[in-house]
Amino acid sequence: MKTIAGTISLSVSFTLFIYLFGLKMEHSIKYDAGFFFFPIILLILSFIFFRIDYKHNTKK
Repeated sequence: MKTIAGTISLSVSFTLFIYLFGLKMEHSIKYDAGFFFFPIILLILSFIFFRIDYKHNTKK
């Protein structure tokens, strides 16, 4: 279950990074630098989920 959560958060974070990068390059009025905190949080969560799952599977 942790692997699924990690995969979903990783894919959503990269999608948000690409979207925000596109807004930045278009010089859109919708762009705000503070929006990058949410994908960074999701990226950190995905690494935590993958690490927990790795530790759980290597103990067996």
